[in-house]
Amino acid sequence: MSKTISFGAVIETVKKFTAANAVFLLLMSVYRLVFFIYYGGLKTSAGLWPYVLKAFFLGVRFDLAVIAYVNLLVTLTLILAVVIGRKGFYKFWLICARYYCVFMFSFVFIILCVDFGFYSFFKNHINIIIFGILEDDTKALFSTLVENYNIPLVSLIFLVMIFGIYSVTAHFTGGIDPEKEYPKVYPFPVRFIFLFGLLVLNALAARGSLALFPLGTMDAEISPDIFINKVSINGIYTLQEAVEARMKENGSYDISRQVGYSGDPARAFSDFLCVPEASLNKDFLQTSVVRKTKKNELVETIRPNVILIMMESFGSDLLHYNSPGFNVLGELKQHFDSDTVFYNFLSGDVGTIGSIETAILNMPKRPAAKAVTQSKFAYNYYFTGAAVPYKKAGYETIFLYGGNAGWRNVFMFAGNLGFDSAEGAGSMNPEYPRNQWGVYDEYLFRHIYDRLSKNDGKPKFIFTMTTTNHPPYSLPKDYKKLPLEISPALQKQITGDMKLAKLRFETYQYSNQKLGELISRIKASPFGKNTIIAVTGDHNFWSVFDYPKERYLDLDGVPFYLYIPEGLKPMDIDKETFGSHLDIMATLYNLSLSGQEYASLGEDMLDKSINHVAFNVDGLVMSKDRALRCFVENNVVSYYAWDPSAPRLLRPAQPDAEHEKLLKHFKSALAVADYLIKNPIKK
Repeated sequence: MSKTISFGAVIETVKKFTAANAVFLLLMSVYRLVFFIYYGGLKTSAGLWPYVLKAFFLGVRFDLAVIAYVNLLVTLTLILAVVIGRKGFYKFWLICARYYCVFMFSFVFIILCVDFGFYSFFKNHINIIIFGILEDDTKALFSTLVENYNIPLVSLIFLVMIFGIYSVTAHFTGGIDPEKEYPKVYPFPVRFIFLFGLLVLNALAARGSLALFPLGTMDAEISPDIFINKVSINGIYTLQEAVEARMKENGSYDISRQVGYSGDPARAFSDFLCVPEASLNKDFLQTSVVRKTKKNELVETIRPNVILIMMESFGSDLLHYNSPGFNVLGELKQHFDSDTVFYNFLSGDVGTIGSIETAILNMPKRPAAKAVTQSKFAYNYYFTGAAVPYKKAGYETIFLYGGNAGWRNVFMFAGNLGFDSAEGAGSMNPEYPRNQWGVYDEYLFRHIYDRLSKNDGKPKFIFTMTTTNHPPYSLPKDYKKLPLEISPALQKQITGDMKLAKLRFETYQYSNQKLGELISRIKASPFGKNTIIAVTGDHNFWSVFDYPKERYLDLDGVPFYLYIPEGLKPMDIDKETFGSHLDIMATLYNLSLSGQEYASLGEDMLDKSINHVAFNVDGLVMSKDRALRCFVENNVVSYYAWDPSAPRLLRPAQPDAEHEKLLKHFKSALAVADYLIKNPIKK
């Protein structure tokens, strides 16, 4: 008996592995169908079925590319086994190839399951945020997973899934017998063409396209509906992009180069400040962002306390549905009605830490860059720190977080931004009820009031971040819920799990109700006449709604609320002004400090002489006249104008001079921030 493998066995092997791959391709399409149905595709895609079919067809191409990548190593090693030609080696290769496929396809389907859960929270496929989740409070994260998911059941499902993948692979490849003799003899040219053709087909399938560029997530823009576009993409592709972005931010990623200012910070400062480059002192570029508040004798006399509260997941979109029957504002409504609220306002980031960074560092979050708090730059002193001007003015400066004091290294970082103290749940009354992420908001607010009540002769600047409106959405047992009747109109907007949506609405309501109670208490207190209160959200209210391009303002929209005591409040405030987290501190400085220097890349939102611009890490850039979205990583820009017939909605537009001004402002701001972070002034 010959010890050389018959080429007929090779052809049989290719057939069997192809059949197994076809089953996995079918299962990935079934997964896509479940994804489509579960997240509301049936009820939201009326009139768009041609696009749905196109999305599923494109999805097969994405899935086939993933399968082809898995099989590329199989194909290459198969060719090697054929070249060696020995039956013993071919048997060894066959065993290795079989278990390799089991391992890789198990990995693929586990990632798809993770992507399904990720989408339920973020209304997007896996992206770079997943690394932020992994860097979050590990204990709280695990506890949340345990409460939200039946871990033993999920583990059992994963084991059954892996066993199923093994069974499919074994069923199709187990019948291959390298010892079998095949009578037909294949000449060398036929064998060569077969193997070469197999390799070429595998490579083309992995590439996913015959066009100039390989298949990528940008190709998923096939319809006017944002959800349908997401149906075609699989989590493997987006995970790959997330890993690439992570490697860039940890390696040689240079945002200044990405936005066209590599090695030329002076030009970036010149473009951002709209001043001639020659007027800048190039040895001290940092000082060019230093400004000074106006002299104000009343402010000098009152020396108002300043409280800035950033609320977890306090998106503005849901506020528009508030009604007596669907009461998500609670006691906060009376304050929103009587005080100042800006709704044309963007969160600095799509994650909590990035938004905190934007607000208290007074610099924009750089796209695809690791949070400063968890980078090598965390240990620098920043003269742009939110609390620095207040500390210089004799204030007590306090950073409060409702959760763990070690979260994201932010407490150490706060000390480099001018805060005298940084306090977490561990610094609060141990009897305060709490969930996995920290004390419930009402007790955090009680702590704020207690700190404000301490009469030590110093005014106070307090920055606070809440935690309750966060998975697993638990509430204190004694909380009396307000009405939350979901109207048919609202129900049509909800995608995914209705039970989860109801939990989110309840927690959102609770946080707003307790915030309203705090504001009422402060207003009625002795220091109500000398305390400024500012409130915003860290990011939008995710996992309930989908947002098409025309609703970009709702996608990243958070409210910015201001309570300004009489006497300090300007006569006429334009509530339609655009702004973002970057503009909060500049606004508060000019309200509360007299003749005090400060450094910020943001603007005073109450200054009516400025054409205000709002922008954030998502590349959204907006003003009262124009809007655009810039994808920094590939410099792709989409241009928009506001729809005159529908407030807050955008429509595509041809780029003009105003768009170019917005784009230059955005890019230069990122380059300036990058320079300031990497070249800090010594304390």
